[in-house]
Amino acid sequence: MLSIDHLNLHLPVGFEHRASSIARLVASELAAMPIEKNGKFTNLQVPEINIHATQSNRQAANRIAQAIHRQIGGTSND
Repeated sequence: MLSIDHLNLHLPVGFEHRASSIARLVASELAAMPIEKNGKFTNLQVPEINIHATQSNRQAANRIAQAIHRQIGGTSND
């Protein structure tokens, strides 16, 4: 089980109106990914991800979720 208390996204300029939707979609994407390790992360920093304005919110969220998933040691499902 994965629980996220606080998610702080730094999105490119022009994405301000898309941030809340992307954040919800990140949670949804992560919920569908298998997690193999248990643990608690007080802080997790994901490397910068290039997101283009032409990508949908779901595409952006999927890329962010995959990066988070790799950081927390999730199983490979991508």
